[in-house]
Order: sequence, then C-alpha cells, then structure tokens
Amino acid sequence: MPSRPSVSVCMAAYNGADHIQEQLDSILAELAPGDEVIVVDDGSEDGTREILASVDDPRVRVVFNEKNLGYVRNFEKALSLSTGDIVMLSDQDDIWIPGRVETLVAGLEHADAAVGNCEYFGGTPGYFQRLRVDARFSSRHARNLLGILIGYRLHWGSAMAVTRSLLDDALPFPAVMTESHDQWLAMVANVRRSVTYLAANTVRHRLHDENLTPKRPRSIRKILRARGEFVAELGIAIARTRASQATPTLRGLSTASHRSETAAVVSAYNPDDTLPTHVESLLAQVDNVVVVDDGSPLDVSTVLAKVETLGATVIRLERNSGIAAALNAGVRRAREDWDPAWIMTMDQDSRLTADYVSKALASVSDSAVRPETVGAISPESHNGKPLPTLPVREHLEILDPMQSGTLYRAEAFDRVGYFDEGLFIDCVDSDFNARLRNVGYHIAVGNGVDLVHSLGKSRPMRIFGWEAHLGDKKLFVYEHQPFRVYYITRNILTIAKRYAIRQPNWVARRVLMEVESNAVRLVFGPRRLASVIAILKGASDFAAGRLGRIPEGTARSLTARTATKSEE
Repeated sequence: MPSRPSVSVCMAAYNGADHIQEQLDSILAELAPGDEVIVVDDGSEDGTREILASVDDPRVRVVFNEKNLGYVRNFEKALSLSTGDIVMLSDQDDIWIPGRVETLVAGLEHADAAVGNCEYFGGTPGYFQRLRVDARFSSRHARNLLGILIGYRLHWGSAMAVTRSLLDDALPFPAVMTESHDQWLAMVANVRRSVTYLAANTVRHRLHDENLTPKRPRSIRKILRARGEFVAELGIAIARTRASQATPTLRGLSTASHRSETAAVVSAYNPDDTLPTHVESLLAQVDNVVVVDDGSPLDVSTVLAKVETLGATVIRLERNSGIAAALNAGVRRAREDWDPAWIMTMDQDSRLTADYVSKALASVSDSAVRPETVGAISPESHNGKPLPTLPVREHLEILDPMQSGTLYRAEAFDRVGYFDEGLFIDCVDSDFNARLRNVGYHIAVGNGVDLVHSLGKSRPMRIFGWEAHLGDKKLFVYEHQPFRVYYITRNILTIAKRYAIRQPNWVARRVLMEVESNAVRLVFGPRRLASVIAILKGASDFAAGRLGRIPEGTARSLTARTATKSEE
C-alpha cells in the first residue's frame, strides 16, 4: 500500500498545445505509481488532442468530449471520473512546484481542503493575482464566505487540493453555476468548517492573454449575476453539508457497524419472466437486492413490478447507459440504503449454486492473504469449468473475474472508484480488477463456488463442412454481435495501455485471450466481414482516445452489414 493517500489530478484541457506537455511532465514528476491524472479535452482544435493521445504513462487517463462543455462542466466531468483519496485540480498551462503534493497532503491532515498560493510568470500580475491567502484564514470561515460572495477572497483551483469526502458534497456542481468552480469548492470547505490555508506557493501560474485579468472592469449586470450565483450556491452548500453531517459517511464506519452483510445488484435489459425467479433465489442468499433496468425499450413494467413485490429495489434508467452505469447506479443505491459490507453484481442470466455466497465469504478467512486486503471474491468456476488463474505473490488468484457473480468489498469503491462508464459495456470488470490490484487489493478465489452462466448464442465449429470435435466433445463458436466486437477491441486496447507497466503479465494474458477469440471468430464465426470492420473501428477509436457509447455512424454501419448478411 502507498505510504500516503492516493492522488487524482484533474485537468480540463482546451487548445493547450503550447504548454500542456510541460505541465504534464511537472505533474507526473510529483506523483507516485498508484496515482492518476485525468485529462478531459473539451474539443481542442490546435493539436492538443494529438499530444494527449501520444502520452505514454499508465497514470494518465485521457477523455475526449464529443461536444464542448465549457471549462466549468469540463472540470466537473474530470472530478467525477477521479478515484483518488485526494483530488487536485490543474490548469493546462501551469508548472507544478516540486514538493507541491507533499505540501498540500500535509495541509489536509486535519481538513477537507488545502489552499495555497501561486507564483506567477509570463506576464504582470493584475489586482486579483496579487491577492494571497495565509494561515490566519483557516479559522475565519464566516469571513472567508463573505469574501467569496463579495469578491476579495480568491481561491485558485490550480493551488488547491480536496478530500474525497468534500468532493462527495461538492458534486454535482449546482445547476446555477456558470463560472468559478474553484470558489465553489472553497465555499463548501468553509461551510464544513474544514479548510487549511497555506502561505506557500504550490504552483507556477503562467500569465498570458487568455487568462490575465481583463483590462476593463466587468459590467454591473455581470457582477450582479455572479454575486447572485454565489448566494444560490451558498444555500446549496449549506443544505448539502447539513444532509451529509446528518448521515455518517460510509468510509467512517467499521465492518462491525454495517446494517447488512451482503447485497446484490442485477443489471437487466429487456428482462423476461425468469427475472423474478432469479431475484427470489438471490434473496435466499443475500440480504438485499437492487435491480437496475438499463433503459429497456420493451414494456417490462409487469416483470419489474413482480420483482418489487418480492422485496427487491428497482431502479429504472431513462435510456440505455451501458453496464458500468447500470451497475454503478445499483451499487450506490445499495450503499445508501443498507451500507453492506459486500456487494455482488449479477447479470440477469446468471444463477447461483447452493451456498454460493456463504462459501465465498468463508473463503476470505481461508485465503493466503490478510482478510482486510481482499477486495473481491470470484467464483472458482463457471458451469463447472475452472477459471484460469494468475500467480500473485506466491498464491493464485483468478486471472480476470467476470463481474457477474463476483462479490466486491464495499469499501473498495471508495478506494478505487466505481466502474468506468467510459468503457460502456465490455471489459468493465477487467478494468476494475486491474484497479483493485493496482492499489494492493487481492482477488480471492471462492473455494467450491460455481456460477451458472449463460454463454450466449453458439453454433457448431465447422471445418470444410465438418463439425469439429475434441475427443468426444463437439466444439462450438460463441457469437458476438459486431457492435460488441467493437467495444471489446477498443476497450481491451485501452486497458492494455493503462496497466501494461504495472501489470505486464496480466495484460499479456488478457490481450492473448482476445486475440485467440478474434482468430476463432474470424475463421469460424458468422458475419466475418462485419467483425473485421468492428475490430478496425475499435482500434481506430482507441488510437483517437475515444470512449463512451459506440458512435452512431459506426453502429449504423455494423447493423446494416449484419442485416444484409442475415438476409443473404
């Protein structure tokens, strides 16, 4: 485990090609191997995207927006993607001062926000740049709030760090906010009466035409609008703080104080009448169940009503948002309602064998590692077939547990974040497994635990018309729709880039699995041309750093080719 809390650096980028590489270099020199830098590019047109796409460091995660959000919402998106215990904001054109991380982390020892000062270069500081903070402000919370409302107490996000606890109250940003996200974070910290001000400079802030104080004063209308926004934000900050203080935070609770031991989250899409039976069997082994309908286009209200009658909680997403978003919605709801120690995620077509959960939990104490370091428990087999293993520090773990049927320690979501919604569907579990191992968690093998899992549509493997066998066993090819092949290709390449340095053996085996699957798919499977196109499109979007839902044009093209092949 790292000797200090993990750090996430959140950068909003837009047309920053001139300085962004220098800034990234100064940031990475300050970070530990388990830290991360999240860069969200807001539609740059000057070469910034190409620079970001070429960054070769597993700690750097780049997201490209499909449309321009503006700097406030862009920072909000970057913050929402962060997973570290401590979060620092970064402009794209500054330079971090050596020792910055240690200085700000020390400032957070007894506070939820630490605010330092800036050292300026590249231009002449204006009036607002000359305003500084010092340690005397740390206990003057009411005066600091008044200063924010009036405009004489400035907080530069580039010189600030906040804890995950504060971020839980600060996100999402208020809808009324159109500017000054850093002032909002400072406002929340002062309302919580938990902020440390530091006299030290923590960043070299570059001054140029794009960020210097305007030469002309703002109009009265703009000043009044800004002050009105601040007043509204202050009311929101007070309300959120009162609500969070009335309910203890999850990370402050010990395992013994959990109100329930287990919960299951089931992701459903166009579920049929077997779902209620599945949920009923789950409730026989876990304390609570959440079913998340991922925007089913069919009318599934009757099925979901039956599920609710059984005692499960149902969440209905307005549109299909991908497996990661559906699981995250369910996990958050389970933690809010029951605060379980363990959360099992499930596909709607997976089934538990007898004593599945009790055997899995018993495996924690039977494993070769300390129980508190177990971040997840995987079944030992699927449909009676043992899963491939990976040697990890003198013991074996499951190579890459599928999320369906895996139990996750609830506190692990605080440590590594939630499932990556940018991956959308495939490899979501692979990415989460890698993050668990990155921070020192182990994935225990559930001794004697077997998951009954549907392998999907299949067809006999034929060689020149002859059905292939291995001994007496007939061989089958399991089909994936071309759009799934797109996601698998793009996402496995993304994961390989993220974790190749920290986990080279795991990445090599995981990539080899997909290479073998593609080889079988392209030689023996249906819709081979569409699959080739899907692979090429997935690789191309990986190279461009594009995540999220498959582009509509690509989806239409693959659907059209699939339909044409079916007609033939």
